[in-house]
Amino acid sequence: MNKKHFITMSLLCLMSLTVAAESNLGANCFAIWANGGIANYIGKTPGAKAALGYGGSLGFGYEWRDQTLLVQTGVGIRYTQTGLNADNRVYTLYNQYDSEGHLMDYQYIETNRRDVYNQATIQVPIMVGAHVSGFYFLAGVKANIYAYNQSDIKGNYAAQGVYDILIDPLANMDNHLYYTNREITSSRKYGMKFNVALSAELGGEFRLGESAGGNVSYMRIGAFADFNVLDDRTTSNNAMLEYPPSFNNTDMISVLKQNDYLHSTAAENPLRQLYAGVKLTFLISSGVKYGCVMCEGGYPSARDRRRGSRLQR
Repeated sequence: MNKKHFITMSLLCLMSLTVAAESNLGANCFAIWANGGIANYIGKTPGAKAALGYGGSLGFGYEWRDQTLLVQTGVGIRYTQTGLNADNRVYTLYNQYDSEGHLMDYQYIETNRRDVYNQATIQVPIMVGAHVSGFYFLAGVKANIYAYNQSDIKGNYAAQGVYDILIDPLANMDNHLYYTNREITSSRKYGMKFNVALSAELGGEFRLGESAGGNVSYMRIGAFADFNVLDDRTTSNNAMLEYPPSFNNTDMISVLKQNDYLHSTAAENPLRQLYAGVKLTFLISSGVKYGCVMCEGGYPSARDRRRGSRLQR
C-alpha cells in the first residue's frame, strides 16, 4: 500500500470513529400514529363478490430505537367498513297453491343484495424493524379484537307465481301476494371476535428537531398492510335462506333478517380481511444515550460537550 492509499484509509477510519464517538446507543420513544386506507375480504364466496371498503385507525405506543434497530408496541383503535355483493337469485317452491287455491310454483326473487360489515377493532401491535438513511420498515403481528361488530343487509325483493296454463308469470299483484321491487333492510350485532394479522410497513423517516434536553422528534410517512391470519367467518350451521311456510310480506322480511355471509353456511370457503393504506407516525425520544469511542476516561463527546453534560453510560 502506497503512502497516498494509507492516508486515504486513515482518514476514512478517523471519520468512522468520529461518527461512532457520537453514536446513538438507544432511545425510548413515545409514538402516536394515524392511518387510513382500503379494506376488503380475500377468499372465494359462492354467489357473492367482495366489495371494496375503507377504514381508519388511531393509536399510540412505545418504541425503542438505536442506530438501526426498531422495536415497537402499543394499542390502537381501528374502524373498517367492508361488504359482500350477492348475485341475483331466484328461489322456487314447486307445487304450491295461491290465495285462490290454484296450483302453481312460487318464486322468491332477490336482487341488489349487499351485506355490509361495520367493525371497531382494538389492536395491539408487536413490530420489529430498522431505519437506515431516512427510510424505515417494520414487520410483525397485530392482535385484533373486534369490540364492535355489526352487519347491515339491504336488498330488493319480489315474488311471483308461475302457472302451467300461463306463458308469463303473474307479478305485481298484491292481492295475490305477488310483490314487486320491495326494498327491505336489516341490522344485526354480533359478539366480540379475536383475530391475528400479519403486518408490514415501509416508508420515509424525517428528523423534525431536537430539544435543549436532547429529546429528538421524528415524523414517518409510509405504506402499510394488515392481513388477517384467521378466518373472519363465525362458525354457524344456519342456512343463508330458509323458505317461509306461507307467502306474505312478513315472511319475506323474516327471510332477509337471517344470518349474513360471515355468519352462515353460505360462505363455504375462508374469508380473511386485508386492510392497507397510508400511515403517519410522530415520535418523541427521551433518555437518549450516546457512546464515546475516542474520548478517554469517560469525558463527554462533542455532542455532550455542547450540552454541558457528561457522558451517559
